[in-house]
Amino acid sequence: MRSLTIAGPAGALHVVDHPAAGADSPAGAPPAAGADPARAALPIVLVHGMVGHAGFWEAPLAHASGRRRAVAIDLRGHGASEPPADADYAPSACAADVLAVLDALALPRVALVGHSYGALVALAAAAAHPERVGRLVLADPPRDFSQVPAAAKAQHFTPYIAALEADGWRDTAVATFDEALAGSAPATRETVLSRAAVVPHDRMLGMSRHLLEFEAASALDRYLAAPGARAHAILAPSNAWPLSLHVLRPALTSVVLPGTSHWLMLDAPSAFAAALEAWLDAP
Repeated sequence: MRSLTIAGPAGALHVVDHPAAGADSPAGAPPAAGADPARAALPIVLVHGMVGHAGFWEAPLAHASGRRRAVAIDLRGHGASEPPADADYAPSACAADVLAVLDALALPRVALVGHSYGALVALAAAAAHPERVGRLVLADPPRDFSQVPAAAKAQHFTPYIAALEADGWRDTAVATFDEALAGSAPATRETVLSRAAVVPHDRMLGMSRHLLEFEAASALDRYLAAPGARAHAILAPSNAWPLSLHVLRPALTSVVLPGTSHWLMLDAPSAFAAALEAWLDAP
């Protein structure tokens, strides 16, 4: 494993890089039966969600070791990556960071995996450059809140953002994360809430605004329109809303991991890693 610092469009980015083991390495493992060797070699790049960091992907990184190159990125302003001077945390801005990492590591085509807000970042990157994304995996992606009717936005979103702008914003933020932790393992709850308790205000507010505005289904459409594009979602049981992406776009295949919260890779790390690799190896 290598820990790298890469120059991004808005500051230094921290990256964890697990190179693929050589064919003769003891750490190597043969592809699953029936797997396409070309696809099995496709590097995987993992993008965490709001308040997360590259360490959230420990299980997928370990599971991929010896089978494919695996890279986890600290988003701008998260983990060991620098915050942007202009406080721009839009999915498109973060996607530019992901593409900068691909360029710096000479990765022309990858399997791109994003969790939560990171799923929006992955969608933005895949929609902008589908030729760089052989397969797209969305780990419990947010609903497409851009499709919520205007009246409902005024009733629910406007006061929510106002609360995040107010002095007591952290209580609102922690309550939001607490709700998404329903059904979580105790260790997951402790990890996520400890991160939510220290996230800077500009990060929380900026990402929350973009989360409610991002046209996720449209971005998915643009990616899937490209030749050979394939997308899949790994979901928590609670992700079953009318505006969930797999409901809006049935072409987005999906699997549900029972007994998990929104942070499913922390609740069921082995099951998540296995589900991820199974789809990447599927024809």
